[in-house]
Amino acid sequence: MKKVLLAATAAALFSTTAGAATVSLFDLGFNRNGIQPFPGGVNYFNLGSNGLGSVTVRANTDGNNFVLGYFDFDLGDSNFDETGAVNGAPGAGGSFEIDEPGFVFGNIFANFQGGALDNTNALDGLEEDVAMALGQDFVLAKNERAFITFYTSLERPDAPFFLSQIDEDGTTVYFWSSALIEAAPEPGSLALLGLGLVGAAAAGRRRRA
Repeated sequence: MKKVLLAATAAALFSTTAGAATVSLFDLGFNRNGIQPFPGGVNYFNLGSNGLGSVTVRANTDGNNFVLGYFDFDLGDSNFDETGAVNGAPGAGGSFEIDEPGFVFGNIFANFQGGALDNTNALDGLEEDVAMALGQDFVLAKNERAFITFYTSLERPDAPFFLSQIDEDGTTVYFWSSALIEAAPEPGSLALLGLGLVGAAAAGRRRRA
């Protein structure tokens, strides 16, 4: 049986009804360069009350990096009524997996923990539980940082590649990601910005006086 990262807490907090099916987030986690399930860079957490929304993981380590996101939604109340689908192909450095999360079979959770997804949809029919994972490998030069954002939605995305978790009644959760690499602000620039903000605040106080 898999190790549960959020489990009952997520099931209680992240649930909603979409049409005839209940959508609840049972389990989620993130793996940044082996740090999991919630590395320090997960500081842009924007999931709604139904567990849908976005989460951004920040990385700023020079050299080779990877970030994985793992989501296990429960759709509906029936048994053996879910499946998954792959739409498109991942871009450079991208990886994915759809599988039964380990209650009965499946290695998606072990692969997530190990930091390497196998780029397969292992489902060939309706299963009791389905989990999805996406990954991104990338290289950062000195003074670069990356923001890997994972999105989940009940609306089909306008994205070249995404995964789908589908209930027998048609309710579908879509899962996709984006990657942004940019130059990190120079320490001197941050110091100047801080001084500027302090100066602006002081000027404001003088005007009020």
